[in-house]
Amino acid sequence: MIQRQTQDPAYWREEYEIDDSDHEFLYELLAEADEPQRLESLAIALIQRRQELEESRIRKELTRGLLYDPKEAYKVGDRVVFPHFNFRLAEVVDMRAGDNPEYGPFDVITVRFENASEKRMFAANLAAPHALNRESDEVIFDAQDLLTPPEILAQVKDALLPRLEAHLREHPDIFVSAGALWLTTDQMVEVNLGHLNIAEAAIDVNAAPMSTDALLETVELDLDIPESVRIFSLETALYQDERFAQVGEQGKMLWFLRRMMPPEAVETPPILQYEPVEYDRAALSVELLQAEWELNDEWTEGGLAEEAPPAMNSAVVHLIYPHLVSGTLPLPPNLRAFFPKGDGFATAVTFIDGRWGNRFPGWVVHEGRYVAGLREWYKQHKLAVGVRISVERGEAPGEVVVDFKPHRPRREWVRTAYVTEGRLTFEMLRYQFSFVFDDHLVLQVADDEAMAEYAQMLRDKGVSVEELVRQIAPELIKLSPQGVVHVKTLYSAINVVRRCPPGPIFATLAQLPGAVDTGSGYWSI
Repeated sequence: MIQRQTQDPAYWREEYEIDDSDHEFLYELLAEADEPQRLESLAIALIQRRQELEESRIRKELTRGLLYDPKEAYKVGDRVVFPHFNFRLAEVVDMRAGDNPEYGPFDVITVRFENASEKRMFAANLAAPHALNRESDEVIFDAQDLLTPPEILAQVKDALLPRLEAHLREHPDIFVSAGALWLTTDQMVEVNLGHLNIAEAAIDVNAAPMSTDALLETVELDLDIPESVRIFSLETALYQDERFAQVGEQGKMLWFLRRMMPPEAVETPPILQYEPVEYDRAALSVELLQAEWELNDEWTEGGLAEEAPPAMNSAVVHLIYPHLVSGTLPLPPNLRAFFPKGDGFATAVTFIDGRWGNRFPGWVVHEGRYVAGLREWYKQHKLAVGVRISVERGEAPGEVVVDFKPHRPRREWVRTAYVTEGRLTFEMLRYQFSFVFDDHLVLQVADDEAMAEYAQMLRDKGVSVEELVRQIAPELIKLSPQGVVHVKTLYSAINVVRRCPPGPIFATLAQLPGAVDTGSGYWSI
């Protein structure tokens, strides 16, 4: 069967462009819709329209001339339609006898395609089998093997949907969206500042995220308009107002006030912002790769970490300084399955304190790869860098239990970071702990504010990871009677002033002149 252009996924990926007629079609489709439409539905409608237009054009072209088939005979002056050249029309302008004895007697026709100057030659009156032979005209319109619009979209959605969305967003005076749904601007119900102020007050009083349906009961819009359009109009207005944040999981709209969220849930703190560093992963030995895997950093790329399977009910993560001071929980692959995905910048969850049973709100910041809202929990339990935090699924969706393993209070000698004369230095001091921690990761910071200022200075100067390794590794080695530093300790210390996964740090250390691997994760310089 001859494949139509609109049946070829490559056409939709590489050639298709939204033209004026498609634009008008999209407008009419949405204007006549009784409810907001998803991008996927619009794409399927566009594909179907193009298929129908192509089918109509093919049928029209076939009425203009003879259908080319190598076994048929033609004469000069005949008008011939070539299905394998997108059903273009051509005129036979010359013919001669073929001279290939392998095929027996046949003709060679010379044709000139419509609106073209070049000529091409084709076989005709050919008795031998040929790939372009047809059994009947009906095969051209046989729909048995044709892909449906949804089947085509499934193959090209990664290319087509962004292109369609970009076109819609280029015309905000005509098309408007609320989340994944679209309508035309002239279908919208008016939502004014007074309506939005009422919505803000409702959320303030509720002190928890509210659904669009709940807000609609408070914000009275025109009841003569279908409810789906009223919901869409309200959601659009909420999206456009900076006071509100959509914090529901995928497929569920929940609205909260940004001012009621912790700052780290609204904007990623500088200490948590990771700027990718190029490094040679081939420099990582098996032992370094094992240490990287054990650290389970959320920004590790190309490592062995995988998302936890749905059946897993608990996982463990170690707390490092950037998350401690930010009141956040890292979100490496093995923890992501425990938290809901969302369409907004943050998604609301409920934390449950595994020690005391208290409930408190959390916010999954997807792009930042962390969960905000644990600052007070860390303070209440006097947790420190290196603590092992366990995460378990709650009984209800969106609930997550956080806990740690306690032990009787005891005083421990711990590395303590200072800023001295423009450098990061360390000394051993005693602190009391009542929880299990990783000996290599544990550390304390003498002055958080001074450390934040120092870290900002390093960012402003663009100090590299290599410079930090060269400066900090010797400072840590001074604390060891054996004159060595563990790679996990170096990772924990560098993250006091710069957010960085272990890969770049380990690779820098391994390639540092004079650095020696002394075994079991320890290095000397």
